[in-house]
Amino acid sequence: MNFLNNLQGFFGDLRREGIPVTTSQTRDCCQALLLIDWLNPDCFYITLYSTLIKDYSFEAAFNSVYYRYFSSGPEILAGRQPEQALPAPLPRAETAAMAPDALPIHGMASLRGGLSQALRNPLDETLSLASLEDVQKMEALFPLISRRLASKMIKKNRRDDNSAINYRSTMRKSMATGGMPLNIMTVKRRREKPVIVAICDVSGSVMTFSCFALAMLASMQRFMRQLRTFGFIEEVDEITPWLSSGDPLTLRTTVLRKARLISSRGYTNYGKTFTGFMRRYSSSLNHKTTVLIFGDARNNWFNDEIQALQQIKTRCRKIYWFNPEPESSWGQGDSRMQVYSKYCQASFSCPNLNTLQEAIGKL
Repeated sequence: MNFLNNLQGFFGDLRREGIPVTTSQTRDCCQALLLIDWLNPDCFYITLYSTLIKDYSFEAAFNSVYYRYFSSGPEILAGRQPEQALPAPLPRAETAAMAPDALPIHGMASLRGGLSQALRNPLDETLSLASLEDVQKMEALFPLISRRLASKMIKKNRRDDNSAINYRSTMRKSMATGGMPLNIMTVKRRREKPVIVAICDVSGSVMTFSCFALAMLASMQRFMRQLRTFGFIEEVDEITPWLSSGDPLTLRTTVLRKARLISSRGYTNYGKTFTGFMRRYSSSLNHKTTVLIFGDARNNWFNDEIQALQQIKTRCRKIYWFNPEPESSWGQGDSRMQVYSKYCQASFSCPNLNTLQEAIGKL
């Protein structure tokens, strides 16, 4: 059983013991767990206890369930207070030398890829995921990421609501009070929601990255006037209906089956994609449109078709590129990122969920 399943069972057993654990409490608990050292038993216990228990009368029931899930045995609870029941923290060298089964918190090493990676934040895990199980673990973090992005947008909008003083109207209004500016007139800002066009590489090497990016955009749709999404490998096709009508995380199994993305060769071709986009979908671009491109810019040695990307740039407001590869690999092999980035307002290296959400949050 992996750690996420273990934690879900823990929440369920707490409720069965009569402890009122709400959805918001479990969310706070998961957020807090991302900020602590899981191999420190004191930190781990206190984090769960402080986020899930609001009434001291539930302490005994909580301890019973806690040690059933996260300790070597319930016998250490006999006659002890919570801080006494916790095992003393082990030195880092001694902890590293222990077998995984001997760790005080079972199952954590398996979630983070082994004991050597046990202290890594799941949001910092690479997006080059090899199995569906790894993908599903990442997907479990999306509610947290969506709330973070929404919070940033709300704060940004509130800052933009601060209106400037309209001095001419203020002075004209003050004539009625003998020149005293008792009523301050302001210039009301008209803030238009952005129009987004997302062009996503959905080939096998970056499919997961693109789907995660689309899921983030979908979570922010209420802050946009319009969001149109296009997937491509060798050909480009609109995939907006599947993003708007269902769960964006199901795109992995839907896009390749329904969209027309492959023609004769089946290899990723950015040049042909940009040319095809301008031929078929140029009407979707105007001076209010922001274009977001998600992909590794590896063109399999096909023609770059720079003029097509330049035409996209002249028709839209801005272009931003999000690349799952580290910046040090841009331009190596068949990567054309250094060439394409010249036509972008900004380019971001997004090898994990943290960097991806930070990059999207800057828009």
